[in-house]
Amino acid sequence: MAPSQAASVMNEPLTRADSLPLLDQAATEVSPTTFEVSTPKIESQIIGDITPLPFEDIPGPVILKIWEKYWKYVPLLGTQLFSSLLINRFTQGRLSWNRNVTPLKYLFNEYGCIVRINGPLSGDIVMIHRPEHIAEVFRQEGDKPIRSGIDILQHYRLNHRKYRLAGPFSLQGSDWLEMREKVEQDFNDIASRFFGKVDAICDDLITRIYKIRNRQNEVPASFHEDIIRWAMECFCNLTFNKHLGFLESPGYNSASEPSRIISSLMTAHKYMSRCETGFQVWRFFLTPFARKLFEACDVLDGVIGRYVRQAQTKLRARSSSHGETANDSSPVLEKFLLNESIHPDDICTLLMDMMILGVQATANSESFLLYYLARNPRTQRTLYDEIASVLPHKDSTFTEDILKSMPYLKACLQESLRLRPTFPYITRLLPKTISLHGYTIPKGTFVIMANQITSQREENFEDPTKFKPERWLTSSTKEDTDFSYLPFGYGIRSCLGKHMAETKMMLLTAKLIRQFRIEYDYADIKSNFMMVNVPNKPLRFRFIDRN
Repeated sequence: MAPSQAASVMNEPLTRADSLPLLDQAATEVSPTTFEVSTPKIESQIIGDITPLPFEDIPGPVILKIWEKYWKYVPLLGTQLFSSLLINRFTQGRLSWNRNVTPLKYLFNEYGCIVRINGPLSGDIVMIHRPEHIAEVFRQEGDKPIRSGIDILQHYRLNHRKYRLAGPFSLQGSDWLEMREKVEQDFNDIASRFFGKVDAICDDLITRIYKIRNRQNEVPASFHEDIIRWAMECFCNLTFNKHLGFLESPGYNSASEPSRIISSLMTAHKYMSRCETGFQVWRFFLTPFARKLFEACDVLDGVIGRYVRQAQTKLRARSSSHGETANDSSPVLEKFLLNESIHPDDICTLLMDMMILGVQATANSESFLLYYLARNPRTQRTLYDEIASVLPHKDSTFTEDILKSMPYLKACLQESLRLRPTFPYITRLLPKTISLHGYTIPKGTFVIMANQITSQREENFEDPTKFKPERWLTSSTKEDTDFSYLPFGYGIRSCLGKHMAETKMMLLTAKLIRQFRIEYDYADIKSNFMMVNVPNKPLRFRFIDRN
């Protein structure tokens, strides 16, 4: 008897008609007369029923088990997810990987809430989406959790650039804890210390919108790049204390440094995804995709290296006359360099991860937020009323305290991240054997937690596909969504830049809504999965001036 069946049986009253055929599933009628059964017999039955089933009994695509013995003859598959080619073949072409979360939805709908895939990662992959199962994985992960890294970036750093470490995203165990302790405080403080600069960069994007919109107040199909440029300008200001002019006219010249950086960033992001989620042939020879990725990363690495050297020179000059000290106005790069426990190579890899993943994550999350507001004019009006109540004039000054006093703005951001979290999957390598849904999951199993599917299930959120920020204004929602809403991960491996990203997105959204009414008149925008969720259609918004 399955555990779920046992629970169902124990919740029903025992009747005379069921006294003998208690395990007979064909019994359909129940007599209203009840009788007593001795407690020891019941306890014995419960114990027998809740004994975890073996790992091999977890359902999943049977055909993959046939291929299990052949994994050793092919290159390793990406640790982020398994091969798109194989999964598409084994599901008769019904899946389209790297486009959205459809593959996992299909597998859950076909095999249940826990699915086993026979694969090369410690032999197996287990996929889950229920909050209680996700909670159990996090409860058992210990103080040194291991998640999947980005293999191609690790290969680039260790083999191509010959760095000592693979970078913070790929660090595990004690190495990650040590890195986090060194930089966490600076990440937490950065948004508050540079709020004024972020505010000015948001104004630059507003100026850009006035310049590029047409007579119908519509921005061109390339507007997504403008949002990426906004995010990159914020990054360079906060990190290097440099205003590079990503949103200014000279910065759009193809030969300019801002354009070279943006082009390299977008190329790196594109080919990192392609290298990571297919067969990793690049482990054996340099493939065209890997070559393009490495060339783009070399450009970004060169820019970062130059600013690191400039900061080092500046700090040496300051030290010779005043002594090396950091203050609240010092950029993040200088604070990192003054921390003698952080190796310069580690600073370079950290900043590149922030560029390739952090900038893209912020830009794409902001894009989805603006889209949902454009698609829901009543919600947008409610948000505008909240903003106008504390900022009655278009030129009113924003402060961080004012931003914190806008609960509906925060709710809009939360709702957008629920529908389109930056990372639709969270991964862990189990450090110990655990029990999930009545199955034994052995130590070393690779677990994929489909948090985007979790946050769009009816049992977790009412009307889960609708954009309803109001749900976040009630205390019950906040209390009941600990593991059904994880846009920044959870625990020790959660996103270091959470506060910084939220502040930037909320500030830009507030300023745009205060200035414009945003509309969108085209087909629904969904997401492509390219390591992070990316809009699958151009952001052809209309920015209409408010009276």
